[in-house]
Amino acid sequence: MTYPRIKIRALQAFVAVFEEQSFSRAAERENTTQSGMSTQVKELELTLGTQLLIRERKKLMLTPAGKIIYREGQSILKALMATEKSVSEMQGGVAGLVRFGMIPSLTRSALIPALAQFKSEFPDVELSLLEEYSYSLMRRVLDGELDFALVPSTDVPSGLTARFVGRDREMLVSNATSHSDHDHMIEVPLSSLQGARLIVPSRLNVRRKRIDTLLNTHGIHVAELLEMDGMLVTLEMIGATDWVAILPWAICHRDRLGDVRRLNPIKDPPISLDYVLVEKTEAAQPQAARLLVDCLIQHIAKILADKISGNDIGNPEPLHQKI
Repeated sequence: MTYPRIKIRALQAFVAVFEEQSFSRAAERENTTQSGMSTQVKELELTLGTQLLIRERKKLMLTPAGKIIYREGQSILKALMATEKSVSEMQGGVAGLVRFGMIPSLTRSALIPALAQFKSEFPDVELSLLEEYSYSLMRRVLDGELDFALVPSTDVPSGLTARFVGRDREMLVSNATSHSDHDHMIEVPLSSLQGARLIVPSRLNVRRKRIDTLLNTHGIHVAELLEMDGMLVTLEMIGATDWVAILPWAICHRDRLGDVRRLNPIKDPPISLDYVLVEKTEAAQPQAARLLVDCLIQHIAKILADKISGNDIGNPEPLHQKI
């Protein structure tokens, strides 16, 4: 077996010198001497048989070969650091801080039981949760402020990877005491919204455009439209008035008995909502974050698979149309 000739210490020195734009600052960063840093970079260039750094106008620049070594070197060093961290966590127990984001429909349903289980198994892990719009959460993941986020499926910015978590079904939610031709948990056609007083999310919410498109496509004209972003406030409004809304099953799960709010899965067409896990494409998740992801997905799956009165609302048949 042929082994690489490049030494890790030389690779670290080269990356540090270029990033710090100074041999002295790089030496301070790596806790070594300036002459030692210079020796390591020269050794790397001799090993590869080519120059990696050139100085132009008092600035260190990468040669074509240097660009390759810098790019690949960063990946190698990150992978080694992640490997060391995983082994350390395995030996010393799971600990650390996990920063994650979720949308309200998932925090209301799956979060509490998931966190109860996770904290009982991993009490030394600190958790920081942020509940915001999908686009804001994705931006924070991209900027490194969050380790991951659970959001509805949408266009994902470059640099992020989305992994399918589960498929939800949208419900027509109304006051349990209001008049209706359909009982609780009975499927209703989209046309049931004709002439209704409908609460919709603002245009900052990824679901708003989908709802508008669906209503326009099927010629549904509502009597009144009320913009309201807070899903919990929307549920309270519905429970006290004759306003209705289209909401995912996950956030309505606690109303499955129908004593305060009536839930009716929408058909003709049935409407789905896919959830995805969003994380940085090249970032290696720490063990604590991976374990939390597994726990959250497990509890989300339970909510989406819940069956009430024979209606498999968590896993609808292949959908004719998504919003």
